[in-house]
Amino acid sequence: MSREKVTFPFVEARKLRRAAILCHRHADPDAYLSAYAISHLIRKISPATVDIITPEGMSTLTKQLQQTFPGRTLEESERDYDLFVAVDIGHTELLKNWLGRITRSGAMKILIDHHPEQKDSIYDRMLVDTNASSTAEMVLKLYNELNIKPGKKRAQALLVGILFDSQHLAISSGNTLRACVELLDEGAEVEEARRLLRSPPDYGEVIAKLKGAKRLRIFRLNNWVLALSRIGSFQSHVARALVHLGADVALAVGEFENETRGSLRSNQRFYDSTKIHLGTQVAEALSKERGYGGGHATAASFTSSAGEEEVLKQALALISKLLNAQPVEVN
Repeated sequence: MSREKVTFPFVEARKLRRAAILCHRHADPDAYLSAYAISHLIRKISPATVDIITPEGMSTLTKQLQQTFPGRTLEESERDYDLFVAVDIGHTELLKNWLGRITRSGAMKILIDHHPEQKDSIYDRMLVDTNASSTAEMVLKLYNELNIKPGKKRAQALLVGILFDSQHLAISSGNTLRACVELLDEGAEVEEARRLLRSPPDYGEVIAKLKGAKRLRIFRLNNWVLALSRIGSFQSHVARALVHLGADVALAVGEFENETRGSLRSNQRFYDSTKIHLGTQVAEALSKERGYGGGHATAASFTSSAGEEEVLKQALALISKLLNAQPVEVN
């Protein structure tokens, strides 16, 4: 198969038979909705059958959105694929058991992502823009480059993806706003996107947030407030909730299947003032040699073979060092 094509999908589209769009494990709305829109794009330019792969399933909200934007979705598949497109992955380890299969495959491998690039890439082509608010924003750009209109349904899906990952445009650029206007012109509706992102409270998530607050340890580092907590699940939700409560930086960790999983969040003011990037400076450092990690400036995740208490100790020391501050615990 020729690899001399200069536009997506970088192979002879008419010869494609099967394509797989891969999300990260426990796919969030931006990952799934980007995959949903790309699957439509591939079917517009090729006769391929397209599967959306969601290793270890999807988040509760993503499952809800899948009802409105249904795709051919699988967690496992024994099929052979001519093309792999990884979307919103962040780190190859988040592909879980698909990582080895993709690495061994001779098929074209493409990455579409707005997370920082990894040093050792398994991909043949990487479309990475760390300034983009979401992968959905990048997918719209692909539609434009191929001169294909997404249509109202895909436009709505991409708008939902953008609103989700940009925190309802709280983290956005001029390009993000222009993308939203373009999607509105295509028929998407803001209020519909907001409605789709509203979901009834998940009992497990609510309890996790309350337990996370109950187990909270608070530190003052100069004028910044750091919140640390332990919780067995919903770490990202707990970390986000702690920032909403007023913490400048929050970390929630929990042990799962012989590893510690952690989620980091900070408010935009913290990043603007300190330029501390949670993905590259904190998550990657905490996972170094013992796991994997990465993410955005204000939202990141990682795994480690160290225990919860050791990870919290390491995190406190690292963030204190980055801030050049002596931590003072607030009781």
